[in-house]
Amino acid sequence: MKITKQVSLKRNGKLDLSSYSDHMALSNSVKRYIRKNKDTRSVKEIAKNLKLSVEEVQRFINSDKQHNRAATPISPGRKRLFAAIAVSIPILFFVILEVALRIGNYRGNTDLFIPLPGSDGKYTFTNPNFASRYFFYTTVVPNPPVEPFLTVKPDNGFRIFVMGESSAAGYPYGFNGVPGRVVRDVLQDVMPDKHVEVITVATSAINSYTLYDQVNEILQHSPDAIMIYTGHNEFYGALGVGSNENLGSFPAFVRFYLRIQRYKTFMLLRDQITGFTKWVAERRAPDTDRGLNTLMRQVVRDQAITLDSPVYELGKIQFSSNMNRILDKFERAQVPVLLGSLASNLRDHHPFESIETDTLPGADVVFKEAEQHFLDANLDEAMALFQRARDLDALKFRATADFNEIIRELSSRQGVYYVPVKEHLSSIADYGIIGFDLMLEHLHPNQRGYFELAWQYYETLASENFLGFSADISLQREKEYYFDGMHLTDLDHFLVKHRLHVLTRSWPFVQEPRRDIYRDYVFENKIDSLAFDIARSEIRWEQAKVRLGEYYLNRGELDLMLAEFRGLMRDQPFNESPFLIAAQQLLDRNRLTEAYPYLRHAHGIVPSAFTYKMIGAIYVDKRAFEMGIEYLEASLELSPRDAQALFNLSGAYAQTGELQKALEIVNELISFNPSFPGVQAWKSQLESIMNQR
Repeated sequence: MKITKQVSLKRNGKLDLSSYSDHMALSNSVKRYIRKNKDTRSVKEIAKNLKLSVEEVQRFINSDKQHNRAATPISPGRKRLFAAIAVSIPILFFVILEVALRIGNYRGNTDLFIPLPGSDGKYTFTNPNFASRYFFYTTVVPNPPVEPFLTVKPDNGFRIFVMGESSAAGYPYGFNGVPGRVVRDVLQDVMPDKHVEVITVATSAINSYTLYDQVNEILQHSPDAIMIYTGHNEFYGALGVGSNENLGSFPAFVRFYLRIQRYKTFMLLRDQITGFTKWVAERRAPDTDRGLNTLMRQVVRDQAITLDSPVYELGKIQFSSNMNRILDKFERAQVPVLLGSLASNLRDHHPFESIETDTLPGADVVFKEAEQHFLDANLDEAMALFQRARDLDALKFRATADFNEIIRELSSRQGVYYVPVKEHLSSIADYGIIGFDLMLEHLHPNQRGYFELAWQYYETLASENFLGFSADISLQREKEYYFDGMHLTDLDHFLVKHRLHVLTRSWPFVQEPRRDIYRDYVFENKIDSLAFDIARSEIRWEQAKVRLGEYYLNRGELDLMLAEFRGLMRDQPFNESPFLIAAQQLLDRNRLTEAYPYLRHAHGIVPSAFTYKMIGAIYVDKRAFEMGIEYLEASLELSPRDAQALFNLSGAYAQTGELQKALEIVNELISFNPSFPGVQAWKSQLESIMNQR
């Protein structure tokens, strides 16, 4: 017997016929009738004809509509539309997020080049923030030198970009220690009809990945040539195989990352992941290690890269792969490249990390052998062993001989010129082995080393006939003139001293750095103290230069003041202020010939009533009266009531025999400044001469 659940037909104690009707099955003929007439007859009329309740008919119509909607198949077009909408929702979310991050300027502008503030777009310079593309683990983001160049390259422009790492950027000097500036100085002399620009985009702690990422943006600014000095940072530079800033050992994948990391959304995701990783690492680090990490320590992940290790081979593959891609791009753009061999301190730098393997001796052992051969005057053997000890150093802050071999191979390519930096520095080093005579520590040159490095690039340009550009080699001055022209003063050398003081008292130069490395330090003088403030970023370099110049001036030491300002002029040739200040001091002492080139330079930047007047006065003093009159009149057009300009102009016209004109100008001067020194006597002299005729 089939048992079914009883259905209650009572509601409030009465029979509920509508509920009963809900459970009665409608016959197919009734359903067909409702479907056929629902659009032409009212529900009430249908219910009456079928002897059903209105509610029952209405419920069937409603349920039938729902059934039809569920049963109706969706067309392919609608399916595609729905799929597109479903996919577009997350895409739209990320588009909105990307736009919002850009509006909010997340991570700032990371373009390689940006307009120079305050120049009204006339100048462009390397963005100090561009390296944040690559440094997501370290707390320090290095900056390139500030070297503005004309946004619109002039027709007579000759433009070179310098690519590389800290050595190409002139560390630890910076500013006028940047080697590219030596090249600029001499090129400007031998190319007087050109506007020469040598722009350094090199930056500390980067490697060939960053160089690869820079190429397209450099090409947008129409380079005539490229100088590259790179390879020391291939393991520990940003994204290198031994670096904390590492994304794997496949160059093609990392280059793909470099393309997508331009998106702010990707940078946000990257920062969230690395932020958490850093937080965990900091919690695990000993308290004594926190706050002591230099950039060198922060970038290193793998401290034991031996010559027989897979990581070492990956580093060579990385360098060769990236450099070939870089040169491919420049070759397609028909831009020649000067590629330099790498030099480092061999004789006076002990290996950082000595690891003996089954197939290789420890670097320490080989270095000691080299020292003994050096003491025994076996220089060839010593040289070979010093190089071997450098290569065996497991902490790979110095490029090995293998990297110079790769550079030589790359230099055989079309449009690539080999620059023998290592060979030249070896040839001029004491005993033919590079040491502290040319290096400051393990690989950064001193002033002489940087100068000679730069000179090799210039000589390569000269030997290659300046790559087809016109130049007059007879205009080149003595080599030492350009060394002196670096204008490095005691302030610069003290700054280097402080930077090295911090560097060489930190890892890896010492294994247990002290927090109070300045505890026993005694400042030698005011210059030393100012340099210390620059090193700690408490004062800008140019501010210290001005402050020191004022100090010298107050002591009556004009030549020392001018030395500081010449450094400012070389660093900021686009800024007229140091030129005008120096010129004014010289003019006040009647040193007109010395003031003239400063006035001319300032006048070329921003012509003014002052520069017109003083250049005109110098021409008059040299008896070039016509030129003097031209400049003085131009000055008066800008400042009509300048008494000194009127006085000098009157004298210039008198010297050319135009006495009446000279007298008219004197009278004009007297009309508003009758007490100007010497003007009354000059008027009387003019009138006397005119009366005698």
